[in-house]
Amino acid sequence: MRKKGIRQLIQAFPIVQERFPKATLEIYGRDWFFPDGSSYIEKLKKNELLQLGKTANAIHFHGAISYELIPIKYAEAAVCVFPSHMETQGLVAPEAMAMEKTVVFTKLGPGIETISNFETGLLCDPLNPNEIAEKIIWVLSNKEKSVLIGKKAREFVINKYDLNIIVKKNVEFYNSISEK
Repeated sequence: MRKKGIRQLIQAFPIVQERFPKATLEIYGRDWFFPDGSSYIEKLKKNELLQLGKTANAIHFHGAISYELIPIKYAEAAVCVFPSHMETQGLVAPEAMAMEKTVVFTKLGPGIETISNFETGLLCDPLNPNEIAEKIIWVLSNKEKSVLIGKKAREFVINKYDLNIIVKKNVEFYNSISEK
């Protein structure tokens, strides 16, 4: 959770709430523990949320959820935000994109391979809470454009991750190296 950019997302949230006072931040995922055994979520609650005043009441930690609930939570979201500092080609962004959700994703690591900025999602600097907030506000302020981005995102994910396409590419790759 520490490398997932949750602290910066929490820091961005008061800026979002200035424009959208009824917005809530729903955080899902397992806790991360420091070498001394202390909880990262508890540290965030003590250090970050205490400084936010009433905004803290709109931030909810849900912990890890079952795979069956993930699509339900994506469907409930107005925007899915994943400002990871470090990421492999994770599944969260493509999963949300497959559900036609507008995604704000890190511009680090696989972000630029996963999302074309303002076409199939939005990219942000995960270390910059102001930029994270700007992107969330853009999505919430541009509902019609966000719907189009969500549709393009789904089309992109289906084309890129379709099992038949992946199998065909893998077979072609293996054939090309076995001929050498």
